[in-house]
Amino acid sequence: MKKALKIILFVFLSIIVLISGFMVYAFSVSNSVKLDESKLINLEYTTSIYDKDGEVYLEQANSKEIVTSKDIPAHVKNAFVAIEDKRFYTHNGVDYKGLFRATIKNITSFSLKEGASTITQQLIKNTHLSGKKTLKRKIQEIALAKKLEKKFSKDQILTSYLNTIYFGDGCFGISNASNRYFSKKVSDLTINEGAILAGLIKAPSTYSPTQNEEKCFNRKNVVLSCMYNQGFISNEEYLKNKEKPINLIINTEVKLKNYSYLVNNEIDKIILPQTRYQGKLKVFTYLDTTLQNNLEKELTKYDLGTDKSAIILNSNSNILAYSSTVGEIKRQVGSVIKPLLVYGPAIETDAVCELTPILDEKTDFNGYSPSNYGDKYYGYVSVKDSLAKSLNVPAVKLLNTVGVKKAVSYLNKTAIKVNSTDENLSLALGSTSNGSTLLDVSSSYSVFQNDGNYIKAKCISKIIDEKGKIIYKDKDEKTKVFSNETTFILNDMLHETVTSGTAKKLSLLPFTTYAKTGTVGNDLGNTDAYSISYNKDYILGVWLGNKDNSLMDNSITGGSFPTKIAYDVWNKLYINSIPPEKFSSNTVKEYLIDKISYDEDHKILLADKNTPKRYVLSGLFKSTDKINKSSKIFSRPIIENVELSVNYNRIIMQLCVKEYYDARVYKLINGKRKLIYDTNTNGEKTFTDYDVLENNYYEYVVVPYYEIDGKEFLGEEYFINKIKTPTKFVGDDWWNIEFD
Repeated sequence: MKKALKIILFVFLSIIVLISGFMVYAFSVSNSVKLDESKLINLEYTTSIYDKDGEVYLEQANSKEIVTSKDIPAHVKNAFVAIEDKRFYTHNGVDYKGLFRATIKNITSFSLKEGASTITQQLIKNTHLSGKKTLKRKIQEIALAKKLEKKFSKDQILTSYLNTIYFGDGCFGISNASNRYFSKKVSDLTINEGAILAGLIKAPSTYSPTQNEEKCFNRKNVVLSCMYNQGFISNEEYLKNKEKPINLIINTEVKLKNYSYLVNNEIDKIILPQTRYQGKLKVFTYLDTTLQNNLEKELTKYDLGTDKSAIILNSNSNILAYSSTVGEIKRQVGSVIKPLLVYGPAIETDAVCELTPILDEKTDFNGYSPSNYGDKYYGYVSVKDSLAKSLNVPAVKLLNTVGVKKAVSYLNKTAIKVNSTDENLSLALGSTSNGSTLLDVSSSYSVFQNDGNYIKAKCISKIIDEKGKIIYKDKDEKTKVFSNETTFILNDMLHETVTSGTAKKLSLLPFTTYAKTGTVGNDLGNTDAYSISYNKDYILGVWLGNKDNSLMDNSITGGSFPTKIAYDVWNKLYINSIPPEKFSSNTVKEYLIDKISYDEDHKILLADKNTPKRYVLSGLFKSTDKINKSSKIFSRPIIENVELSVNYNRIIMQLCVKEYYDARVYKLINGKRKLIYDTNTNGEKTFTDYDVLENNYYEYVVVPYYEIDGKEFLGEEYFINKIKTPTKFVGDDWWNIEFD
């Protein structure tokens, strides 16, 4: 009993010591920071964006326009309170119920994800402290929040909060956000618009109305639901605004759709928005100002009445230039997905090689019946040609062969992500529920530049705070998608798209490029048109479409204007430099295939050493591919048959010989051969022997041959034995006359 009491006493004293120690620590930590009232009003935020050469490209400063409490409608204030801090008007700066609940969650999850910050605490954190989640910062935050509540009214705190909070797209403060997204003053914001802005605070990039309209809409409705449940709006107002769309009216004066637009988006994802408040940031990027200027110039040359975007990345997926009229919106990607989803996995899993023949014809896949562009079909085509021509039916057949889940497992290693609901055969044509951005599609093609490794695209190389501390530095993280051999073969196939396929406009360039085009639409018009091209140095992505998904003219396809724009941009990329060499491989094998067997019998056989060049097909094969059988067509020419007829005083021979052979006809006279015809004379395969008599026997020998560089190769002789002519050459019914 005494022992148990001692243990209880020890535990009790230990707890007292711990609590006392914590209180001493908390007191010293909280006393180390002071409330600075000037920061609540005169917040100054600047970001200097540097190009790749370390020159200042742009300096961004947070507007100092401050709105007063009377300028902010009550329904706007209520939207933020409802979603961010429902007990705002009753606590003293700290919501202890929420804090306790968050603490329990953090303990059980072994993390610091839950912060339980009130609006007062958020204001303190944004203006006085760093964004780091540490116990020290939390104690200081709580202490300063309580001091703030003693000095200022709830309305003053809420107004300061709304003047300083970050709303995405480089907008700090509700005045900037109202102007940016709705081109109006804060005082004119509606309930719907206020809910939209309040919904952004949790994650500005995730719920951005310009990037993720659907997520923004859903988040807006969450805010409206909270407002209704807390009595801020009526049921009628809730139902009315719940159905209202986003309806942005972007202010073109603050519309950032060039390189800085991507930089701001990336900052939001790299560091907490709160960190952006801490004085001045220096953001060093990979921007190439020369390429940026050229890209903007080329993109504005074409007035097609559509929205348009273009991006240039280098082989490390560093974004060098970007220009767009709509920003990074998600769209259906069409056929540009095929190399990554269909052809790559098919070659990687050894389901096919680039010369595997596929029957391109109208096909029904258990109720799904895809069509080629223009409803045109080509019969048997190679895997390589089917990609170059961007044929849909062969792509669906390949995806069906590999298996959708297996193929998606490769695709999801890139920036193009698909949901489980998308896992069906229509995915081969780029049909997804969420779509992808041009940036994601273009960066995914880094797989083909980097021996099968995907590298995530980025603008920023490093970020330095005002104290000179590097708070972020880029790391080239690679994800293996395909083998080196698969990638090399895919590059060969995508070069074919340039030389003879849908991106043929690029074939006029004086250096080697690789490309894939894509078009999304129907018989009435197209909604999206892509051209993604690359070489060892760059990836160039071009997109045309309309933000509202309205139809373009059918003349705008991936192979038309997007590829023409790409051609113009590529033409300026190497004015002062030397283009790179082609991709190479030490292990991929090139086989010479017999084209005749391939075209006629759809078999892959090695070409005989004597095969003329015009009957040889070249193909690339992985080191594991084995082709052991050879064609015999040119090692032993043959005559398949000779069709004979006797007509009056002549014997007619129809030589059944392949077009790639010639043949000589010899007549046997007294045991000796006499050359009487050679198909090489005039190319005719029919010969008539007029030198015959009635009631006589005649014998012939036909010898097939072919000639290469002046050297003849003779084939197997074909004997025609004892043809007898009629007794009399009279009348048209001579064949009814009996022979003697």
